[in-house]
Amino acid sequence: MSEFLPYPSLHDDFYKNILESLEDYGVFTTDREGIVTSWNKGAEHVLGYTEEEICGNSAEIIFTEEDCRNGIPQHEFTEAMEKGRGVDERYHRRKDGSLFWASGLIFPLNDSEGKHIGFTKILRNLSNRKEAEAELLEARRYAQSIVETSKEPILILNIDLSINSASKAFYKLFSLNKKEVENKNLFEALGQQWDHHPLQEQMQKYDSFENFELVYSSQSKTDEHILLVSSRKVFRTFKSIGQILLTFEDVTFERKMEQAKEDFIGVASHELKTPISVIKAYAQILDMELKDTASEKVNKTLERILIQSDRLGKLTSLLLDASALKTGTIQLRKEPFVLLELLLEIVNETRQSSHQHELILEEVADARVLADRFRIGQVLTNLLTNAVKYSPDAESVLINIRVNEEKRMVRTSVQDHGIGISPESQTDLFKRFSRTENITTAGIEGFGMGLYISSEIIKAHGGQMGVISTGNDGSTFYFDLPLVS
Repeated sequence: MSEFLPYPSLHDDFYKNILESLEDYGVFTTDREGIVTSWNKGAEHVLGYTEEEICGNSAEIIFTEEDCRNGIPQHEFTEAMEKGRGVDERYHRRKDGSLFWASGLIFPLNDSEGKHIGFTKILRNLSNRKEAEAELLEARRYAQSIVETSKEPILILNIDLSINSASKAFYKLFSLNKKEVENKNLFEALGQQWDHHPLQEQMQKYDSFENFELVYSSQSKTDEHILLVSSRKVFRTFKSIGQILLTFEDVTFERKMEQAKEDFIGVASHELKTPISVIKAYAQILDMELKDTASEKVNKTLERILIQSDRLGKLTSLLLDASALKTGTIQLRKEPFVLLELLLEIVNETRQSSHQHELILEEVADARVLADRFRIGQVLTNLLTNAVKYSPDAESVLINIRVNEEKRMVRTSVQDHGIGISPESQTDLFKRFSRTENITTAGIEGFGMGLYISSEIIKAHGGQMGVISTGNDGSTFYFDLPLVS
């Protein structure tokens, strides 16, 4: 048996005052048979017994009935004698019968001559921690149940990328057996049937990301899936850095439908272009033949046919451009040219069709770009005609070309003083068929294609397009292009 240092008596005033101040800790002593001999205020606070009530009773009173049947109190005394102290975490019982989770330390108590006279126990209430741990565990179980019952492919990985849990949809998507791959590294489980290195690199670079595109082939190699993968780290606690939540969205069908739609638009637009041109040609012939002899009604009818033919021709051209830009089949014939020279040409053309507005070049730079001259002209024409069309009561349109030498970019901007665009409408402004509510209300005609096509043309040149507007006093549209020496 080990030799133990003598413990001071709890009845000593100095030590008793110290122990009484430990309100969060229950400290009491027993004799060698486990009968309580002293009891501090902390023990009264934690267990509910006063010192007068508890002293003379067996310490087993604070243990559960099950622990008493299993001899746990005696085991603690024995462990303390053999090892110098006993340690435990378990449920204890208060005076009112309620249970709480506590951490306990028990030591042999010796007198001043080193003779064993009993035991000292220090008890700390850990109910809050236990409840927090139980709540965390319950939250994890709840989250896991949501994952496993989800109809979408969802996966939870441990931080070492081993599979923790997943939905049935995930196992079905990748043709995996749950029992065979659980706790296995994700990329080992998926095998070599697809190139998963891009996803691995993405997960190494970023803690979280959204809509990372992944192409996955089935085991038979007959089906190819396009997946959008999103990742986020979850369950961060003081004990671990967390787990990884992965979601998979199979957009194969949507992409196929989108491609089918683009193919249809492309084919339909191409096939419509010829008959529209023929209709317009015949209408022009009739107009020339009957202009001086036909009635006013016939002449107005021919005029409307020509106007609508032009409108249909423009629409088919826009649809063809939009389809080519969407599918990446548009051909750009890039050449170096001075942007200002092209701008002056487009400004002169616009002035001929619009006499109400003064087109003012405020600040211009002699910058060269490597671009498709025709397509950039298309963008400039769209911005200038829009500025005129959407500011019917204004007198001027301001145009600028400014160079950013640091970024090696040139910015062309067109500012009108028209109806403006609200911040809420600006997010969808450069999408196909997008028209803002105030434009629709004002009754201004348009296809909602010009800005989309212009933006895509600029993107294809490695630049960007944007708008500045508060929604009250006009708008400034701009596009950036890379400079060339």
